[in-house]
Amino acid sequence: EIPLAGVFNAIFGLIIYPSAGLQKGKFRDFLALTTLHTMACEAAGLFIGAVAPNSDVALSLFPAIVVLNIIFDGRNISEENTPKLLKWIPKLSLIRWGFEGLSVNEFNGLTFSTDGPLRGPVVRTGNEALARFGMDTTKLSDVIGAQSKIIGACWFLSFLGLSFFSDKFESMAAP
Repeated sequence: EIPLAGVFNAIFGLIIYPSAGLQKGKFRDFLALTTLHTMACEAAGLFIGAVAPNSDVALSLFPAIVVLNIIFDGRNISEENTPKLLKWIPKLSLIRWGFEGLSVNEFNGLTFSTDGPLRGPVVRTGNEALARFGMDTTKLSDVIGAQSKIIGACWFLSFLGLSFFSDKFESMAAP
């Protein structure tokens, strides 16, 4: 499944990357990040399917989990304002790590033209833009590590879910 995800992400990247006018020297990292993000999302879906008793329950759990990932991505509710009992959710947010990884990849080392009329605060570099979102200290290795941990945890929990919650069948005896 991993090579197939890589092929589809390469096709996606070959179309989107030049269309969006992203930096030419960072295409390989873009492909790696999108492939890793795809794998993390697939692992989360596998985990939901493994612990749900049937497909109807899995399909009803999925929107709630996606909404939690969106709300607690660190942009809608800042980590400082997150209730203490829920502080762990932003660290597991698939949307947060995907967004941060692609943002850091694109904006690090980028400079903007500030010619023309200035309307409001202007950033001159990509690092200043990242600082406004609180991502100035985030490195690609942080994102890769976080998504790799999410993948590993989801795969392990999927294994446990399938081991403990799956249907058990009688072994066939030889005639």
